[in-house]
Amino acid sequence: MNKRPDVYVELALKALERVPRFLAGRSLDAYLADELCQSAVERQLEIAGDALGQLRKLDPELFAQVPEGALIVAFRNVLAHGYATLDHRRVNDAATRKVTELTLSLHRLLRELPEGTGR
Repeated sequence: MNKRPDVYVELALKALERVPRFLAGRSLDAYLADELCQSAVERQLEIAGDALGQLRKLDPELFAQVPEGALIVAFRNVLAHGYATLDHRRVNDAATRKVTELTLSLHRLLRELPEGTGR
C-alpha cells in the first residue's frame, strides 16, 4: 500500500486525541489503580509512536519537524517491548504533559502540507 505522509500524521493525531479523554478527571493514583485505563492510554501512545516511526521511514524531512520525534518513537518501543519494566508513572507523565503539545505540533504540520498530495 502506498501511504502518504499525511496519513501517518493523521493516524498519530487520532490516537493522541483519545488520550486526554481517557484520562479526564483521573488523578495519578486513580490512573495507577485502573489497569484498563493504563492499557488504553498505553495503546494509543503506542499507535502514535508507531505511526510516527512509519513517517520517519517515509519522509525523514517531515519527521524531523516533529518535536522530540525520535524520543516518541523510542517511547513507543518501550511500551511495545519493555512492558515487563514499564513505569506507569512515566507513562502518565508523558500522557498528561506531552500529548497536548505534540497534538498541536502535528496539527500545524498537517496545515502546512500542500493540499491533496500529502506533501
